[in-house]
Amino acid sequence: MNTLYKILILALATTAIFSCAQETDESSESVQERILKAYVEKYYPDAIRSGSGLYIIDLQDGTGRQANDTSYVKVEYTITYLNGNYHSYTYDSIAKQLGTYSYGGYYGPRIWSLRSSTKGIVELLKGMREGGYVKAIIPATLLDEESGMEITDSDGSSKIYEIRMLEVIDNIDQYQIEQLEKFASTHYPSVKDSTAYGFYYLKTVTDNSDTLKDNSIINVRYIGRFLNGTVFDTNIKDTAKKYRIYVSGAEYAALSYEYREDSTEAMTSNDFVLGFNKALYGMTPGESAVTFFTSDYGYGDNGNSNIPGFTPLCFELWVEKDEEE
Repeated sequence: MNTLYKILILALATTAIFSCAQETDESSESVQERILKAYVEKYYPDAIRSGSGLYIIDLQDGTGRQANDTSYVKVEYTITYLNGNYHSYTYDSIAKQLGTYSYGGYYGPRIWSLRSSTKGIVELLKGMREGGYVKAIIPATLLDEESGMEITDSDGSSKIYEIRMLEVIDNIDQYQIEQLEKFASTHYPSVKDSTAYGFYYLKTVTDNSDTLKDNSIINVRYIGRFLNGTVFDTNIKDTAKKYRIYVSGAEYAALSYEYREDSTEAMTSNDFVLGFNKALYGMTPGESAVTFFTSDYGYGDNGNSNIPGFTPLCFELWVEKDEEE
């Protein structure tokens, strides 16, 4: 962001705060509203303000299905603060431009649930059609954030959303199943059906020479992938280097998995996502397997770290042989 723009932003914020300094009882929401109004008048004078305080800068109608407040939507977006800094985005081109690109990162459309989104997001997307585009400023209060007293690049400041509506999804489970079925037919055609709804599993190497007793410990190597093939995690050093996600100084050690005769206990005593746990249960040293599953078996609706919500995952697993063997 250029220096002149920074100065103008600072001036707007200072003017807005100074103008209400006499009113000691004025809330931070009111101060933020003054700042936002001054900002819009300066940079987007043609923006249309909704009754809730959201400002529409640009709106292009789509021609596809229409979203409602219970829909799941597939979107591409950028979210920026009023000072121009990025909050988040779906485009790898922006990550490369900013120098934050990761070879293990997830870039591409995201799934949002309007059932659990903030008031501002629901207001913005409800009624939009597939193929549509909107650019708008959403105040912090409509993002369920406590308003700050100035323009910042943290929670409490208004944000600018640019969103492209790609698809309206009615049944998120079926949507993920369709993705997994396509993945299976392309990469693992021998997997004819799921072993449980949303969970696919195939032993690629079977070894019956060992049996496990209750509380036995096995050592596991793995590769985690998104369905687009991106390797997002592994505990195999050479694999990490191959896919350019190697972290210097990191310990690439095998994971320890405790076998329990009671499958329910095995699921709760090992601190892995359900799909990972479920795949390992019943594996013995020398065996390998592949599993892929819906987000219900992974990181759910909210995701984790660089894994977005509603994201199916694939894991390749190997159980190491005992060293004496």
